[in-house]
Amino acid sequence: MSPENVNAMCLRKAKTPFPVSSPHAKILIGGDFCPLRRYEAKLLRGEKIFPDSLIELFRSHEFALVNLEAPLCSASLPALSRLGFGLRCDPRIAGALKSHGITAVGLANNHILDFQAEGLFQTLDALKKASIPHAGAGKDLVEAETPLEICRGNLRIGIWILAEKELNCADGNHPGSSFFSPERNLPRIAELRSRYDFLMIYLHAGHEFTRVPSPRIRSACRALIDAGADLVIGHHPHLFQGVEQYGNGWIAYSLGNLVFDSDYVAAYQGTEQSFLLSGSITPHCVRELSLIPCEMTSDCMVETLNEDDFRDFQNVMEKISSVLKEDKAHKTAWEQDVRFRWETEYRQILRDFSRNFFNPENLDYALRTGNLFTCPTHLEMFQEICRMLQEGKLSRNPEGIAAPASAPPFPQ
Repeated sequence: MSPENVNAMCLRKAKTPFPVSSPHAKILIGGDFCPLRRYEAKLLRGEKIFPDSLIELFRSHEFALVNLEAPLCSASLPALSRLGFGLRCDPRIAGALKSHGITAVGLANNHILDFQAEGLFQTLDALKKASIPHAGAGKDLVEAETPLEICRGNLRIGIWILAEKELNCADGNHPGSSFFSPERNLPRIAELRSRYDFLMIYLHAGHEFTRVPSPRIRSACRALIDAGADLVIGHHPHLFQGVEQYGNGWIAYSLGNLVFDSDYVAAYQGTEQSFLLSGSITPHCVRELSLIPCEMTSDCMVETLNEDDFRDFQNVMEKISSVLKEDKAHKTAWEQDVRFRWETEYRQILRDFSRNFFNPENLDYALRTGNLFTCPTHLEMFQEICRMLQEGKLSRNPEGIAAPASAPPFPQ
């Protein structure tokens, strides 16, 4: 099965076919894959969470990658959180990945250390036993920052897998994930481009429940293309975001949730939808590019969209992608997202800050507070909130917190 057999939004199609002898490959990239709860139970029973048609689509590509959002580890392991919070799945899930057509996973994300170093080591072991290539996390920062190398015929593909710096990152002697830091990452791009025929950056970063990338993320992704990356693909916001052709490459700012069974995430409208990115690539060139929208269904399946839902997806995608092209439109759309996040979460965070910090029963106070002040995404949001408060664009009234289920705004 190919994108032509499903409802797919074609963004680029080469006018001339490439020679048969030219190195080329078909790749399929998905977003966050976190089969918790009901999805985990189905997989452990040996049941499918993708229909046969979607599994065939995965297998029709020479390479299929997703972000494995939860460590695959024993339930008996202690969590990083003293209160026991964390995401995890049974190690047997590794075997189900391959049976669903997933051929590789990224591990750079903010949950990979939820069950500390041993949780990561068990994940690496489970993936090794299932013969699933992976990258983005390891025993130290050098291993975590080693790109995933995929060879398809004569085409050598390098995928550098990075994550926003939160509670997950490795250092010189400590296991964890790689971390996204443009001042550190950009100087390596030229060397990586020379090493590979095609260079993709797979990036777990950005603001949760937003429809447009922040100014920091937009600028950084464009800088990665300017430095020599051919394709930049983001995930983490739990909603799909726009796609743009920029310079000599392409950027998909967020693919959304391929699978994520969580009450916290599901409380926000639109988190059940995502898209797969299907591309035909040749040396340092995206020849063809299509978006294949999917959604999680009430019976714990992931299905491609029917005609009506597909048209709605196209309308939303065109709208949120169009604002990326012009600075003023992007700023207006971004400020709508800041207002939404202020009303649904950050105002409450600030109201509860002292109470949580000094509450003797809150054993995670230092862990969570430290993350608020070290994570670049949180810092950017706080800075933008302060700017908009100063400009009279937000209300400081502590009352009237909106319900999380309210839908994030679409750019006007």
